[in-house]
Amino acid sequence: MLHIDKSKIRDIENQVKKSYPFECCGLLVGTNTSEKKVVDVCPVHNKNTERTHDRYEIDGREFVRIDREYSKKGLQILGIYHSHPDHPSMPSVYDTNHAWSGYSYMIIAIEKGEKTDIRSWVFHEEEKQFREEEIQVCE
Repeated sequence: MLHIDKSKIRDIENQVKKSYPFECCGLLVGTNTSEKKVVDVCPVHNKNTERTHDRYEIDGREFVRIDREYSKKGLQILGIYHSHPDHPSMPSVYDTNHAWSGYSYMIIAIEKGEKTDIRSWVFHEEEKQFREEEIQVCE
């Protein structure tokens, strides 16, 4: 289960709406001890410039920079969020082929510029597939 504050969900939704009709992306940062809890969301630039309507790519240097910055605070990258403009909030073949095991992948479907659905998934390497992860939105 992925725990996240309502205010962080709003931050993600705002980014998704501003980026529409293009995919946006960012990192979910927090703790993963007894429960997976998102403490901060870090929007990042979508490095994919050729297919921004249906692909995202995070610069490895930006990932490492954010990882180092937050590890000094005792936090870690829990996962990645990205939008699916005018597509369901289910992992695509591209998402599956580029996923890392153990990370949460929050996908926000946005239809005609309005949020429609948020779901989270965890990739299981041995099965080569995603399993849905429950999202607990906290006040």
